[in-house]
Amino acid sequence: MIIFSVIIFLIGIVLLIAKTLNNKSEEGMLSLMFTTGISLIVSSSPDFWSNIVAIVALIKNQPNIANSSIEFNIVTFIVGIILVVISFLTYLKQKNKLCILNINGYKKYSVESYMDSKKIMYYYKEREINFIDIYNKIFKKNKDNDSCECILNQLEENVKAFRNESNGLKRGYTGIAPIPFIVYAGTFLDRLKIDKYLEYNKNLSNYYELDTKTKIDYPKLELESNINELDVSIKEVTLVISLTQRIQNNDIKQFISKSNIVRLGVKNNKDNVINSVSQLKDYVNTIFDTIILVTNKLENITRINLILSSQSCLALEIGKRCVDDTRLPQIVSYQYENQNKVKYPWGIIVNGSMKKKLVKEE
Repeated sequence: MIIFSVIIFLIGIVLLIAKTLNNKSEEGMLSLMFTTGISLIVSSSPDFWSNIVAIVALIKNQPNIANSSIEFNIVTFIVGIILVVISFLTYLKQKNKLCILNINGYKKYSVESYMDSKKIMYYYKEREINFIDIYNKIFKKNKDNDSCECILNQLEENVKAFRNESNGLKRGYTGIAPIPFIVYAGTFLDRLKIDKYLEYNKNLSNYYELDTKTKIDYPKLELESNINELDVSIKEVTLVISLTQRIQNNDIKQFISKSNIVRLGVKNNKDNVINSVSQLKDYVNTIFDTIILVTNKLENITRINLILSSQSCLALEIGKRCVDDTRLPQIVSYQYENQNKVKYPWGIIVNGSMKKKLVKEE
């Protein structure tokens, strides 16, 4: 039994080393705790089955039988049981660990207070991408290539790190930042499932989760333009998507003279219009079905100008779908600035060979 216990313990050491090398040190410690517990249980007596007889005897209040067990060490046995139970329960909680990607571009928003207020049976870890200072103090004023590239590099590096560290775990997302940066971040999360979306409700100054189970009625995102009336000689399309606010013609007058205008929208625009994951997926499918429809109609199309008034979750999901370069023309996601003479003064190319390029409108 002693040799068997040593073998089990060594297995735990090997698992610890292997998990640590794969950046899973927490799982490695749990493996070691579990194998140590098993080792203690087995080694509590030279005869393992005598342990079982003894513990049953103690439960049935028959100490004479328990005492007759060969060198039975009840303390070692109980400690082993405790380690096994703790490691098993902790493992179950770890499997439900939620890694939350939080992108902050305007001001600092943290999901910590919201998550702590919930009686949740899983751990969570927040990876914040914070480019507030460089955006507000430099890029917003200058709209320069250097600060833009700095933000985009930070997004790429941190989103890829989030993708790797959340491998095998549940993933969450929230973000309050300029839409082009959110779309760009989404391009590094292609084919990745987000299990929980947290949206910020500014009226309540708190977060809410997109529903994943209940069937909720929601307004349909509808095509408001006649695709058959598009000018096939024009190579650009401006796709205008109005959800939280209605985007007026005066807002997009910079695009009207040089591109076809295609509109998608809901009947009643309002903040936080998206409330469920099924609704989010439906909207994303409608948007890309429209893009493919327009692309097939206009054979010479070279660019789609994306004008979006929506929540952050939709921007991220659009980015996740922009990686299909073989079917899509160049897509430029633009940012709205109300106080600017040109309402959409800059954008980011989010796909193709020119991906990451800053586009400025004068």
